[in-house]
Amino acid sequence: MTSARPQWSQDAEAAVDAVLERVGHRVVLGLPLGIGKPLHFANAIYQRACRDSSISLHIVTGLSLQAPKASSSMERRFLEPFLERLYGDIPELEYARDAATGKLPDNVRVSEFFFQAGNFVDQPQQQRDYVCTNYTHAVRDLMAQGMNVIAQLVSPDPSGDSEAFSLSGNPDLTLDLIPMLKQRARDGTPTALVAETNRELPFMSRDALVNQDQFDVVIDSPQYDYPLFSVPNMALSAQDHLIGFYASTLLRDGGTLQLGIGSLGTGLIYQTIQRHSNNQQWLQLYQTLEVDQRFPFACDVGSSQAFTAGLYGCSEMMTEGFFDLLDAGVLKREVASRESDDAGSTLMHGGFFLGTRRFYQRLRELPDELREKICMTSVNFINDLFDHRLGDQRLKVSQREHGRFINSAMMCTLNGAVISDALEDGRIISGVGGQYNFVAMAHELPGARSIITLRSTRQHKGKTVSNILFNYAHCTIPRHLRDIVITEYGIADLRGQPEQDVYTRLIGLADAQFQSELLQKAKDAGKIHADFTPPPHWQGNTPEAIKALAEDQSLEGLFPPYPFGHDFTDEELELSRALQTLKSATDTTAGKWQTIAAALMRPANRPHWQPLLRRMGLEKPHSIMDRLEQRLLLWALEHSSTGRH
Repeated sequence: MTSARPQWSQDAEAAVDAVLERVGHRVVLGLPLGIGKPLHFANAIYQRACRDSSISLHIVTGLSLQAPKASSSMERRFLEPFLERLYGDIPELEYARDAATGKLPDNVRVSEFFFQAGNFVDQPQQQRDYVCTNYTHAVRDLMAQGMNVIAQLVSPDPSGDSEAFSLSGNPDLTLDLIPMLKQRARDGTPTALVAETNRELPFMSRDALVNQDQFDVVIDSPQYDYPLFSVPNMALSAQDHLIGFYASTLLRDGGTLQLGIGSLGTGLIYQTIQRHSNNQQWLQLYQTLEVDQRFPFACDVGSSQAFTAGLYGCSEMMTEGFFDLLDAGVLKREVASRESDDAGSTLMHGGFFLGTRRFYQRLRELPDELREKICMTSVNFINDLFDHRLGDQRLKVSQREHGRFINSAMMCTLNGAVISDALEDGRIISGVGGQYNFVAMAHELPGARSIITLRSTRQHKGKTVSNILFNYAHCTIPRHLRDIVITEYGIADLRGQPEQDVYTRLIGLADAQFQSELLQKAKDAGKIHADFTPPPHWQGNTPEAIKALAEDQSLEGLFPPYPFGHDFTDEELELSRALQTLKSATDTTAGKWQTIAAALMRPANRPHWQPLLRRMGLEKPHSIMDRLEQRLLLWALEHSSTGRH
């Protein structure tokens, strides 16, 4: 049973002792996803299990964050100084490291319901132990694993006035798990609830507050504080910006926004701000792309005007983009709190957050008045419209007016099914998360729409392949929930449409080089009439057309690669462009040998590149391989689009 007061400690090893004393040597440890993991405790109990095979440790969680790993010597030279600067003061999550390399001991298992994208795609044990579940079912399904310990990173009140801890960026599952774990204890199963404090964690109020006496063990030591794991902003391509632009046309003033992480979401945020603050130039792009003529339904679904009433945010993940919308005066529609009609106003409901260092700093520095308008809460309140335990359904419906639930995908089939989490052979890339929840909600809420965004193509083994497919082995979102799909080539409204219209509209979003094959397969299957002739504008779906648009001087300012800043130095930016050029040139075997030959033909003595060679440790090469890498880097610097000559 839970003690009246928690057992306090300044040492993670002592906390492990206390937990093992309470629950025994069979530990099913629940950890929050993302930054909510208590790294010192997680590492201490994992190390204990590695040393003591009598301990059975099953870790159940999601999104175990790891710093990127270099896949080549050249990448290592670039990444290591950058990663040391960004993550050098953060403890490594040791079980995740060993799981990724297949080195978990036999007495330790790790089951995740959402992977950091691609981290475990080639790790058979993690593929076998993965739990496939919707975000709203994660509590149920993780408890079914026999969870008897929950450990969470918490924020103590910086003012010292409160005896509550803040679950900060991770009340998403823990708010529901705590009462379930306590009921398990009342039913006779020994349990433990562990808190590890970290003063770097923003102190969020409202639903995120939990009384300290709810915990059994508290690890509290300022020397254990560490910076939060950050996700740096990555460069946006012209394709990302165009996808974001098309999505921004579908937002309704006075509406609701849900959004995921990634460059496609960032593109939407930037283009939405341009629509509001730079409307004249945004409208120029709108007219250039003939949105009214090509996608007339966009006028009914969204708008092309600046925002007056503004948007309300309701998203399982609160990204930094919501603060950029707040700064721009777009995120300003306040809704009644879910507790009562007069208990305060809310600009944003979120389940968890993850972002850049700047984002965390801003959260720490929030004025009290604004902090009270941001409610971090249970993901079931956000993702489940009909969860009567967690809020008034009618209030939720009234809050989520003109809901736009925008999620990215990997691929889409011509019947409107969406693939977002796994490869054709079943290997998991990431997870379902809340995507199905939001798509289903969009079909339940009046005036709401589900919007799936994806790039039309990707590079695979040196070749360009289509992300618009005739069929696929499985899907994340079934075809009967199809709604709106966006690529860089436009918008397809699929809701309630006959099969032929669905198929033709999606082919119209594909890259021109793949349209003939897709069209023929659809005709062979009887989905498109044999006499159908593609409209001429389909052939304009080319990378060259997008490049010309992005280079149009009259649209300058609508396609910046880093619209919200970055963590790179100027030298690293130049190097990253060069390395991307090199990667593209050497994707195929023929391209690799041609590039090597061209690089070796050029002189190595080019003084103006010395600072960049020094940054990569190639100023004075010592081996044959070093000299080859130096020549390849010099070739790439000269061929990258912004290289100096």
